[in-house]
Amino acid sequence: MKNSIRNLIITAALVTGIFGIVVAEEVESSTSISGEFSTDITIGDVNSFSTPYTGLNLSGDGWELNTNLSDDNVNVEVANYSWSVTDAITATFGSQAEPYGIAWGLHRPSNNSFVSTPRDHSVSTGVGISATKWGIGVDAFYGGDNYWAGRVSYGIDKFGINSTVGLSVNGNDAQLIDVSTEGSILGIPYGSSFEYDLANDGAYWLRGVVTPDFAKGAYGIIGYNSDEEVVYGIGYNCTDNMKLATELSGDGDTIIRASYSF
Repeated sequence: MKNSIRNLIITAALVTGIFGIVVAEEVESSTSISGEFSTDITIGDVNSFSTPYTGLNLSGDGWELNTNLSDDNVNVEVANYSWSVTDAITATFGSQAEPYGIAWGLHRPSNNSFVSTPRDHSVSTGVGISATKWGIGVDAFYGGDNYWAGRVSYGIDKFGINSTVGLSVNGNDAQLIDVSTEGSILGIPYGSSFEYDLANDGAYWLRGVVTPDFAKGAYGIIGYNSDEEVVYGIGYNCTDNMKLATELSGDGDTIIRASYSF
């Protein structure tokens, strides 16, 4: 009797272990893990080192969890799950970036050719709806305290230039126009981004990046904003994962950023 019970326990343990391994492999295969690290070196009257962004992103079939490390604390940037209602319509539930302008994601070095960010971007918890058809994009968000935000955009590809124009509004009576372009001038690829705030005394920012093929991974940056600040510099894509970027401004300081993504 004791041997029978022992054999039953061993069999159950083996089955449970095998099932756990299979489930773990299935979860691992359906989950994507990515992240990035960065270090800033500021050269000026006082030299300093800082770690502006350390983040980890987990995503799977219809869900996303993004965290970052700040002041020795782990912060959740976004945590949401999506439902593809149709091929053109998606509903997103949870913590997500508000559909307002094109600045979201530029705080992550992998998404930003510059060192600085042009402005902050808000993340809120609620329900988002996005739809795309015939080059027209519609994004809407509704959250707590009856707060809402929305953006309508239209993309066009003509003469080798891919352009997108967007109009954003939200429940705080804010209005924003954004324009982004990608193309080539005299065989030199470039990209530009522009935002104009219709409600905040006409605040705006403009940034451009040129990536000539002969530079072998190097690129140039230049930007300007409504505070009459000019930023410029160069960057270099060392590998597919590592990037160096430098940025100079009117303050006279030079910032060098090294970042690595995986």
